[in-house]
Amino acid sequence: MRQEQELSAVKRRERITEMLHEQEEVSVRELAEKFAVSEMTIRRDFHMLEEQGIVQVHYGGATLQNRHQKVQDFAFRQDKLYQSKLCIARRAAAEIKEGDVLFLDASTTIALMLRFVSDRNLTVITTSLAVMETAYQNRRIKLYMAPGMYQELYGGPMDHATAEYVSGFHYDKAFFGASAVDAEFGTSAVWEIEGVVKRCVSRNADLQYLLADHSKFGKKNLMKYGEIDAYEAIFTDEELDPDEKSAVRKNGGKLILCS
Repeated sequence: MRQEQELSAVKRRERITEMLHEQEEVSVRELAEKFAVSEMTIRRDFHMLEEQGIVQVHYGGATLQNRHQKVQDFAFRQDKLYQSKLCIARRAAAEIKEGDVLFLDASTTIALMLRFVSDRNLTVITTSLAVMETAYQNRRIKLYMAPGMYQELYGGPMDHATAEYVSGFHYDKAFFGASAVDAEFGTSAVWEIEGVVKRCVSRNADLQYLLADHSKFGKKNLMKYGEIDAYEAIFTDEELDPDEKSAVRKNGGKLILCS
């Protein structure tokens, strides 16, 4: 029930964003009537969308902000720290065994993993276009691609349909990327829907792994989706700051440094 309510709220906020793309402004009263919810609920929606940098709230309504200023696009991130990402991907791929059912996140590092498991029969469920482009060429991989609106900033689909789809699978192992990792706060995403999708996967995964280069640590984003101690292993590179290493381990994180 909680997950259904969460997805319903996400869908409503997605529709509010769509309406703002269609018209310059929306009002609290208009949306409360349209969605048959209280004005307080719409104000909470506005607040959450404002925190994500999507809307600018004013008395009685909201207007759209420019979303593209806050997140680097997938292609740029794919080239950044390439060698570190490759080392992390190689080490993390060693955790994948014959016959595993995997979730592979839309992460530039995770997109590199499949080159190291070409000899294994696997089932892959993914939200990553880059993963799909590699996996469909390998006849040993049974591939499931999540639906939803393609988000260039993430390199894959990401909306309420994506969350509903990934909720329907059991995963032996789930591999997540992260744009922000904080030893105490945990892992977090910029956008609400990304956090929702990852939480939906987490609930159905036997084991969870995190892949994040050193530049992602010591940061917090708006939407928390994981605790540091929830991951079977956290793969990063040896350039991680010593204080960050200590803090992660103090909070139960199982760090594996890749070189």
